Amino acid sequence: MNGFKLRLLGAGILLLVMIGLLSGWSELFASGAWVATVLQLGLIFLGLALIYRGENAEMPGSG
Repeated sequence: MNGFKLRLLGAGILLLVMIGLLSGWSELFASGAWVATVLQLGLIFLGLALIYRGENAEMPGSG
């Protein structure tokens, strides 16, 4: 994937997770909701990693 697609995918993941958190879908701090918490944190880190990777992708022909 090129840098733009990676940034777009990462931003889409972050957008969906943030919408879910703000709409009350989250059980982030409820007792016994560690699975939801780990899933949401994992998705946030995945989105940020994809955006970072997209920003630092090598340009074709810059070898």
